[in-house]
Amino acid sequence: MFERSRLNDFLSLYLPSFFVFLGMSIVSPSLPLYAKSFGVSYTLVSLAVSIYAFGRLLADIPMGILADKIGGRRLTVFGTIILAGGAFFNYFAPDFTWFLILRFLQGIGSSMWQTARTSILADMLKPEERGRVMGYFSTFMLLGSSTGPTVGGFVAEWWGIRAPFLAYFIAGIASTILSFFFLIEPPKKIHSNNHFFSLSYVRHLLGIRAFAIATIGSFAAFFLMTGIRGTMLSLYANTVLNLDQFSIGTILTYASITNLFLTMPVGYCVDYFGRKSITWIALFLSGISCLLYPFTTDYFTISLAAVFMGIATIGTQQAPMAMVTDATDTEPRGLSLGVFRFFGDIAFILGPILLGLIADSTNLQMPFYFMAIIMFLSAIIVALFGVETYSRRKKINVS
Repeated sequence: MFERSRLNDFLSLYLPSFFVFLGMSIVSPSLPLYAKSFGVSYTLVSLAVSIYAFGRLLADIPMGILADKIGGRRLTVFGTIILAGGAFFNYFAPDFTWFLILRFLQGIGSSMWQTARTSILADMLKPEERGRVMGYFSTFMLLGSSTGPTVGGFVAEWWGIRAPFLAYFIAGIASTILSFFFLIEPPKKIHSNNHFFSLSYVRHLLGIRAFAIATIGSFAAFFLMTGIRGTMLSLYANTVLNLDQFSIGTILTYASITNLFLTMPVGYCVDYFGRKSITWIALFLSGISCLLYPFTTDYFTISLAAVFMGIATIGTQQAPMAMVTDATDTEPRGLSLGVFRFFGDIAFILGPILLGLIADSTNLQMPFYFMAIIMFLSAIIVALFGVETYSRRKKINVS
């Protein structure tokens, strides 16, 4: 019997998500330095980050199929075990090759956990609460990812550069225990026997207009997140504005904290005003935020730009996720969400590479202009061709 309560949601959904993202971000400050300690080149150091994303990309669709077959609860537990185990054995990694293999396996575990967890949320939630509850979910993930770097830096400073992986292991075990004892498998909402991946099924999904539009919005959001926030912003601040690493870290924190405070209010807006309207407005504002950076001249102005980007981008994740969940109510949930995440992870990998190539061939301002064009085009596509999958305001107006 599936019974939900606020306490159970907290123990089975929100708190495990906090521990997973806490662990992931605990190792982020020391990860490049740990990789470099094996005596490899800077190019190979960057591989320690990209191979994790590559593992996620390869696993997205297979894990979606598996979620439909064995259930999201078991896949969630298995995913957190792989994340925790990978962190534990990375503490003892004898060489760089083993380090990369374990990072790749953690990428698979991350895809397993993320796909299973979003599948459970999609089956569990009613349309009128999807934006709001996904907002709660995102808040705890942001809390973990915001807290982690500080914890990781402290642990590395006091106990050595390998120690954050043990802290990651502890966080992963905490998430595993909570998921195992408190996560309840919701009733499946599957109205199709198609559990196998094929190009024809991908074409079918992309033929669902809301799914295609949500995919476009999510692709643009991931492209910006890794390309601008994850790469170009730091390079621009350091190279053009001559800011130090501490100042750059605080700038990134401003954007994250802004995201954190706005996640739940925006979740309510996604339910009330609708998925489509929040998506295109957020994409458009994100484009404007990209245009601000080339005109910044010092720490204060780039901090203001970061705060505005934090405001602008918050809806670019929640609204498309709610839209695609609405659009796949009659589809195999895990498989369809795996396909959706697959396109997002392509952007996750492609963003830093493409914007880096643009910066190398032009200057550090051009990637921001290029990204703005992508966001504006995405906003126009969503506004003109998107369909509203749920809006409580419209239902109220109709009644």
